[in-house]
Amino acid sequence: MNRSLLHNAIPRTLLLIALSSCLFAQSAAPEKYPMQPALVEPGPKELASSRVSMVSAAHPFATQAGLEILRRGGNAMDATIAATMVTAVLDVGLSTFGGGGELTYYDAKAKRSIAINCDPRNVREDVMPYHSATDNTTGRAIPVPGSIAGFYYAIQKYGALPWKQVIEPAIFYAENGFPIYGPAYIIMADRYHALTLRPSVRQMFAPNGFLPPVGSIFKQPELAETLKKVQDQGADYFYKGPFAEQMVKAIQDLHGKATLEDFASYRALDLEPIRGTYRDYQIVGPPLPASGTVAIIEGLNILENVDLKRMGHYSESADSLQWLIETVRVMFNDAYRYIGVPELDRHIAQALLSKEYARAQYKLISHKIEEMKRQAKEKPVQVAETAFKEVREDEGHTNHVSVVDKDGNVCSFTHTIYGPIYSAHGLFVGGIVLGSGRGRVPPGERLIASIAPLIVFKGDKPFFASGSSGGTPNTFYTILNVLAWDKNLKEAQDAPRLLNFYSAPTLQDLDDHKVVLEHRIDDKVAEELRARAYKIEWVGPYSQGGPVSRWLGGAQMVGIDPNSGIRYGATDPRGVGQAAGQ
Repeated sequence: MNRSLLHNAIPRTLLLIALSSCLFAQSAAPEKYPMQPALVEPGPKELASSRVSMVSAAHPFATQAGLEILRRGGNAMDATIAATMVTAVLDVGLSTFGGGGELTYYDAKAKRSIAINCDPRNVREDVMPYHSATDNTTGRAIPVPGSIAGFYYAIQKYGALPWKQVIEPAIFYAENGFPIYGPAYIIMADRYHALTLRPSVRQMFAPNGFLPPVGSIFKQPELAETLKKVQDQGADYFYKGPFAEQMVKAIQDLHGKATLEDFASYRALDLEPIRGTYRDYQIVGPPLPASGTVAIIEGLNILENVDLKRMGHYSESADSLQWLIETVRVMFNDAYRYIGVPELDRHIAQALLSKEYARAQYKLISHKIEEMKRQAKEKPVQVAETAFKEVREDEGHTNHVSVVDKDGNVCSFTHTIYGPIYSAHGLFVGGIVLGSGRGRVPPGERLIASIAPLIVFKGDKPFFASGSSGGTPNTFYTILNVLAWDKNLKEAQDAPRLLNFYSAPTLQDLDDHKVVLEHRIDDKVAEELRARAYKIEWVGPYSQGGPVSRWLGGAQMVGIDPNSGIRYGATDPRGVGQAAGQ
């Protein structure tokens, strides 16, 4: 295995210009939780190891908050929820307390896995057709958020610490602020219009018309006060009473149809996970309405019929890369069959999960690949390669946290806002930006989320956990790198990624052979794919910057060595996260 370090990431010019501002980041804020490093950037990350526990999250402060919760006697669930809530404060625009998510948890003592669904739910009374071009900027875009209900339920049911302790780090960073780092500033600048659309939001983000510079301390006092109320009163503060009334009124003022009953009746769901196998491994993750687990198990079922290891890694083998391209193309096309009607969707999922269906898909893909290879020998097609031209889309944004604690409990949580960064409607209530991305499901039903917080088992013991932003593909790539090519967690994170066939919210045509690759695929592999009629477009080696980085980055992994019990962790080099243990 190649264990060489990644090339050093090039800092953004923006950070160099703003370097003097970082001195301001060393403020007199209380040091209960870290306020350094002030500036964090994507770049090479070492494989972290520990004999006790491991946390991998999207920002170092979130990781350290998770570790602090573990030091206080919390378990993997406590640490995951704490880190996720800190991320919702720090990772500006990519996460919010007005979103939702999916969680998979393994209880080592009970030897049992569970899944928690806190996806947003569409309001019941909005039955008219939804048109994203006009409705995304209105209250019709806003479903009932599930984040706080999910956080609170998870701690009450499976946590070892009181709720008040677990939410404390998030309150700290909302109240005392945190240093604005490069990616956060870029996201804020990208959504400058939404952040200055309404007076209350403009006062928070740009009181003098300008966004806070990189390195300055960004405080969210209104959010801190809201979280303190949730700390004292639990999830009921958010879903019932005056605060819920305030949210409902704000949504209705923007022509939404939300009611108090929509909020008061919302519940997090405690569900039995879906299970699949890939050779000697078991894959466990949330069931529908999270479609990601089904898609990944389907893809693994298809590739179980292929000797990928013999072919070589896809960065060096055109055959392996073509199998990966066509398999992911099929599994995500299948994922778009869901319509948001639970009774029907469950039958669809059952069929897609079967080994028989995968075998049929394997035969179809195999025939397609052989035909393309034959045609390449007879009359190779040399399609010109190009640089990827990013198209602005209101794609959803997401973060992930993975944790393993001293007792062997494992948690994998993907938290998302489902709609555009900060939401096009720009509606904040109590410092919380309300998510959008209403989805294509009926009124009163939960959004179908293409996310997959998974735990992989070797025998009956947890082996590693993985999940990612960017929908499900990154999780699939990291898992496959470990299971098919024996990569360690860092190598799985470092491996090149691709983007073609899956681009939220629309799926490209299955006959469109465009493939977007990180520029670390062997040139001979790219040349052979072009001969097989693929149109290759390149992004940077680690896809940093712009929307594509949010599609291809954001994976967080932790694992347990089955022999030594040592905990390992790896965070995505495309992001600013950290994996650390104690």
